[in-house]
Order: sequence, then structure tokens, then C-alpha cells
Amino acid sequence: MYQHVRTGRRIAAGLACAAAVVSLTACGNGKSGTGSADGATPSTAAKASPAADPNGIEKLSAKEIYDKSRETNAKAGSFRQKMTRENAKTDVLLSGTECVGTVEMTGQGSFDIVRKGNDVWAKFDSNMAQTIKEKSGLTVSAGTWLHGPPTHPLMKGLASWCHTEQITEPDTADAGLNATKGKVTTVDGQQVVPIFITGKGDKVTWYTATTGEPYYLKQDATREDMPDITNSDFGTPVNAEKPSGQIEEAPQG
Repeated sequence: MYQHVRTGRRIAAGLACAAAVVSLTACGNGKSGTGSADGATPSTAAKASPAADPNGIEKLSAKEIYDKSRETNAKAGSFRQKMTRENAKTDVLLSGTECVGTVEMTGQGSFDIVRKGNDVWAKFDSNMAQTIKEKSGLTVSAGTWLHGPPTHPLMKGLASWCHTEQITEPDTADAGLNATKGKVTTVDGQQVVPIFITGKGDKVTWYTATTGEPYYLKQDATREDMPDITNSDFGTPVNAEKPSGQIEEAPQG
């Protein structure tokens, strides 16, 4: 099973891991203005201000930049995250206890996800409803919100795509992480410092803002089974709410 890879603490495993059968649980890192439970679709990402003052983070070591940027994202309390890899795509707005957004899994279907504390709701298209039946034996209704706690096996797997641990447990770099710092450059109109992580012949690049708050803004990976990530809308309230419409309780396996 393809395992969840979070970033620095598990990057070696991530670079060494080969994609296997995609499960309903997230992997990769493995995002919305105000969240809408009806559509569960985040709004367009806000642009970083080009007039922001330099923050000097490029003067730190690669590992220090890595740790500082993850800490800064967590301190924002919430942000939008878009992730793409060869077999999945997500767009969610998340905090430590909330999440609103969408998940698309290639060849398996898509679903809307809403999490608010100890409640998780998900609404599936017909393909995803069939995938769930084939993988877990559980019958769920397409187009109807499914509700359950984050401890329910199915709901736990679905909610894991939100990666709320980025707020509650921001990642840090291992002492042995093979990380090097690049020169300040511009990505998507934002001045950033790149950090290059290499292993097993593959490379992941992380970009941290060098003006304004030193946010971790983007990840590019050389392998298709590892995620490309963009983060934005820092500090935007999630405002997750119980969805309107028909709601069913998650079936027991």
C-alpha cells in the first residue's frame, strides 16, 4: 500500500516509495475563501503582495528554512492547499479542526469533503460510490452526504486527504535530510528561496516566501507518484458547516 508521506521527517521514505494500488486514504503531503458545505469548493487563491518587505529567511540554512516555513504555515491557523499527482488531485481549505474541499482520484471518482471537529461529511459521485463498495464492501449513495466521526474507518480515510496535521503538528527536517539551498528566485510572481531535497535519484523542491511572512508556498517533485503542492490564502477562516440536503450515517463494516 502506498504510504502517507508528510515531508522532511519522511522524505527519505517518500523518495524511496513506489506507487501501488491507490487506497481511499491520502498519501503524498501528503485547499477557498469561506468554505461552502453545499459545494465544498474553495475559492480562487489570493495573490501574495509584491510590496511586502523582505523577511531575510534566505540567510538561514536549508533545514532552518524548512522548519521555519512549516511553523509559519501552522501559525497562520488555516490555508488553502492544492495537490496534484499522477493518480489524484485535491483542493481544500484546512485548519487544525476543519476542512472544506474536493478530492478527485483518477479512475476511481471524486468526492466533496467537509470536516468540523469530530464530524466528517462526504458526498460522492457515482464512480466513487462504486469504488468504495468494491474496496470496502460498504454501500454508499452517490449525491448524498455521508456523515460519521473521524474514527470511523471510511470517514477517517476520506478526511485524511485534508492533512490537518500541518496545523497541529508542523513538520520538521531530520538531521540527516539531504537538503541544499538555492538562490532567491521568483515563482508565480512571488520571491522565494528554493530548498532542494534529493534521494534515490529523485528530487523534491520546496519554495519559501522571502517577502512578508516566510510561508511554505509550493512543492515540485520529479516523480509523478509524489505530489506537487501549492499553498495560499493563509489565515482565511474555513467556516465549515453541516451540509444542507440529505444526509445518511456512515454504514458499519
